[in-house]
Amino acid sequence: MNTITLDATKVSKRSITYHYNINGEWARFFTARRKYTITYDQNVANVPLSICNIHFVANILPLAWLCNATIKVHELDLEFTQSVPEIKKGYMDMYPKTVFSGNLAVENSINNTYTSTNQVAAFFSGGLDAMSTVASHYDEHPLLINIQGSDINLCYKKIITTVKKYLTSMAGDLGLPITFISSEFRKVINEKRATKYIKPLLHDNYWHAMQHGIAIISHAAPIAYIKKLKTIYIASSFSKRNHAPCASDPTIDNHVKLSNTNIIHDGYEYDRIDKSRVIAEFIKKYNKKIKLRVCLDDYRVENCQHCEKCYRTIFDFAANGCNPELVGFNLSDRDYKDAKKTIQNRVFIQYPILWQDIQKAFQEHPDLKRNTRYAWMYDYDFDKVNQYKKKYFYKIGYAARKRFRKALRLITQR
Repeated sequence: MNTITLDATKVSKRSITYHYNINGEWARFFTARRKYTITYDQNVANVPLSICNIHFVANILPLAWLCNATIKVHELDLEFTQSVPEIKKGYMDMYPKTVFSGNLAVENSINNTYTSTNQVAAFFSGGLDAMSTVASHYDEHPLLINIQGSDINLCYKKIITTVKKYLTSMAGDLGLPITFISSEFRKVINEKRATKYIKPLLHDNYWHAMQHGIAIISHAAPIAYIKKLKTIYIASSFSKRNHAPCASDPTIDNHVKLSNTNIIHDGYEYDRIDKSRVIAEFIKKYNKKIKLRVCLDDYRVENCQHCEKCYRTIFDFAANGCNPELVGFNLSDRDYKDAKKTIQNRVFIQYPILWQDIQKAFQEHPDLKRNTRYAWMYDYDFDKVNQYKKKYFYKIGYAARKRFRKALRLITQR
C-alpha cells in the first residue's frame, strides 16, 4: 500500500520543518530525504499546525492521486480539507483519460475561521504575468509574495540574493510591501522519475502538468493566517483563448481555500498582448518605470534581450504603443534588425499564435509602420514562421549554447 505519513511538523519563529515517512512502491518517486524546511521572513511561531500542514499535503496531493496513495496527517485546516475534492475534480476534468484515485486521511479537521481584513496579496516574480496582476489590483495595495526555491535551486545562493535584491527594489519602486519565502519543497519529489512516469499519459513534465499550482499557493497559508488576508492572486500563464493543460488553472486554483482566504487565478481573460496593454496603461497612469524579468533563462536576473521570449515581450509593448525601455529593454537599431533575422530565420517559435496577436495589435496602430524597427511585423506570414529549414539546425545549436552558458553561470554563482 502506498502511503506517506506526516510524523511531525516543527515550527519555530521563522521556519516550518516537515518530518515524514513513505511506504510502498511509489517511494521511487521521492528523493532520499525525509524532511524539508520552509523559511519565512515573518514570525510564524503562533500559526496553528493545521494551517502549517496545508503546504505539506498540497505538495504531495497530485502524486498521491496518480499513485493511488494515502496521505496521513494528524491535523489539517477544515476549509482546505473540504476544498480538496473540488481541487481533485479540476485535475480530473483537465486530464480525463488519467485515473486519479488515492486518499487523504485526516485525523482532526480544525476550524481556523477568522474575520478577514480587506488586505490582499499577489504572488510576484517580476515577470509579465505577475506584473499585470499587480497593475490590475494596484489600488488594493497588495502584499507581494515571492517564493525562493521554485524556479531557481536554493544552492545557487548568489543568484537567489541578486533576485531578492532586484524584487525588493522593484517592490520599493511600486510602493508595495514584499515578503520572501525560502522553500526546499522541490527537493521532495524526484521530478525526473515522476515525469518519466506521466509523460506517456500527459505529454508534459511533472512540475508543469501536476505540481506547481497548489504547491506554490499553499506556501502562503501561514501568511494568510497571520495577515488575515481576504484574497491572494496568482497570475495566469495561459488564457481562455490560448489555453493549455497546466497545474495552475482557474478550475484548480480558484477552489483552493486557505482557511478564510480565497485564491483567485487572475488575468485568465487576458492574452499576453492584453497583459502588456494593462502594464502599459499602468505605467502611463502612475508615471512608473519598471524592469520586467521575463528571459527564457530562469537563472538570469538581467534579461538577455536576444531570446525569443525577450523579443516577444519587447514587441508586445511596442505594439501597444509603449516604449520597451519603460519595462527594462534597451535595444539599438542594429539589435532590432537582429531580432527580425532571429524570429524569421533562426529560433523555432513554439507558439506562433502569440506573434500573430502581436501582429494584430500592430495593425491597430498603422502609424508605427513608419518605424523601421517594426515595419516587417505588419505583413510577415507567421503561419510559415517555422518552415525555414535551417531553423532546426539553429534550434539544436541554440539549445547547446544555452546549456553551456547556463552551466558556466551556475558554476560561478554557487
